[in-house]
Amino acid sequence: MATERPRPVTLLDVANEAGVSVSTASRALTGARRVRGDLERRVRDAVENLGYRPNEAARGLRMARTMTLGIFFHRLNSPVSLDLIDGLGAAAHEARYSLAVTSARGDKAQYASLFQHFYGQRVDALMMIWPRGDLSGHLAPFARAGVPAFAMRWLPGEPGLTVISADNSVASTEAVNALAALGHKRLTIFSHGVLWTPATLRRPYFDRAGEAAGIEIRRRTSRDSGFTVRELVADELASPEPPTAFVVQYSEFSDVMAALAALGKRVPDDVSVVGFTDSKFASTAQRDQAAVIDVDSFELGRRMAGVMLEAIENGPPSEDVRIHGLSRWIPGGTIGPAPKA
Repeated sequence: MATERPRPVTLLDVANEAGVSVSTASRALTGARRVRGDLERRVRDAVENLGYRPNEAARGLRMARTMTLGIFFHRLNSPVSLDLIDGLGAAAHEARYSLAVTSARGDKAQYASLFQHFYGQRVDALMMIWPRGDLSGHLAPFARAGVPAFAMRWLPGEPGLTVISADNSVASTEAVNALAALGHKRLTIFSHGVLWTPATLRRPYFDRAGEAAGIEIRRRTSRDSGFTVRELVADELASPEPPTAFVVQYSEFSDVMAALAALGKRVPDDVSVVGFTDSKFASTAQRDQAAVIDVDSFELGRRMAGVMLEAIENGPPSEDVRIHGLSRWIPGGTIGPAPKA
């Protein structure tokens, strides 16, 4: 004889256990309307005692939502992406949402089908991480459906698209001031850190800090120049007025240190190096007790999800969002007094 499966616990069971109406139990669990504190505690206790598990699909239908946040990556190949997904997922879980994550693998030709898939899934909000190009055509169906859309990137958004960025100005200014206090006059930044404040905003921060502190700031990038990191370091140090300090993205920190060692330069005796770390999953700079501008990418993801959830409830923000308080300046053993000329 087949064993009967136990009947799943229902909201009615919870209400009866707590001694409240079904509507009161529902409000206590969804937070749709305020419930007296003692009643909410009774409902929560009943949920725990009975092992009640709400049906999220049914809840979504009642609220005309799928309880899903769509997360789109242009390319999902960076440890930073893991931090962002971790933070996004943590905040979504707290709000009883799930994530749908996809990547174009760096191929813009994949955009149309991926966005169509998200639209077919009826995601409640859409976040694009480092997207490329004009997105207006892809976003039009979401705009018509009233789905809030966000992008984390450098460029301004199209109409109906809110851009989210991390403001790292305070920690960056503290780093420049620390180098100035050690007598440094020339600083080279390898400036393609993916979580840095958008270029149009980041440049004034460093420039203002450098100007105020009397430091000349130069920028180089291996991404666009065709040079390797080691070649850039050698080129900078061979210039008539070489830098005495570098600011380097975490992914290039070890390459810069190796290049300096190959050139016979000691850190920090001959050259100071500041790391820009934005991933707990890949931060050799932190393990090496380097001086770092440290960005909490997990918290960035968590706050990004918070912005998405707020937009679902109350509509998108009226302007782009800059998230503050994510970075800190941590002095370390890779900076020292500027070498005497």
